Amino acid sequence: MKKIIIAGLALLLTIGLNAQKIKVVEGDISVLKGQSKVLIQYTYNDLKVGKLTEAEYIEKKRKEADERESGGGDKWESAWKADRVEHYKPKFEDLFNKYNDKTNIMVGSSFDDANYIMTIQTDFIEPGWNIGISRSPAFINLTIKIAESANPDTPTVIIELLKSPGSDAMGYDFDSGYRIGEAYAKAGKEFAKMLAKKLK
Repeated sequence: MKKIIIAGLALLLTIGLNAQKIKVVEGDISVLKGQSKVLIQYTYNDLKVGKLTEAEYIEKKRKEADERESGGGDKWESAWKADRVEHYKPKFEDLFNKYNDKTNIMVGSSFDDANYIMTIQTDFIEPGWNIGISRSPAFINLTIKIAESANPDTPTVIIELLKSPGSDAMGYDFDSGYRIGEAYAKAGKEFAKMLAKKLK
């Protein structure tokens, strides 16, 4: 029990030292005032994973998985890509929509009639780790682009969301997809809270 408490305190300290930051770097977020729904999409172009490009990271992890088990590389890559749909996307949207009570803006991938489209561009993922005796949270950096649906390639607002942490408070985050998913959950929650302040 003592070890769990110490590990938890160490994790909180790590997260505190690497606090999440959100800022509008271009445009005026007030364009979303009065909107009830926003179409959302996700991109992973030029993604860095740790110190590697995503392609380099996948190659490295595939090789390691194949060394452990024949065909393991294919399984690992499939799981890595499936995490985007199974963990990242639902976690961001669920937490954003849960904490949007002050703005009443809902985000979703089926809102084709929305006036605005929000693109969640993942720039960086630090997967973290949990090997029982040692663990480190995941972190993500996002660029959030908001554009009129009629002109989706020209964003009117750009937001940077840096160092969003992801972990399980009880220490059961052995799967990287779960840890990274929690980073997206934190990002969705904090972005919704930031909008509530900006649009009040």
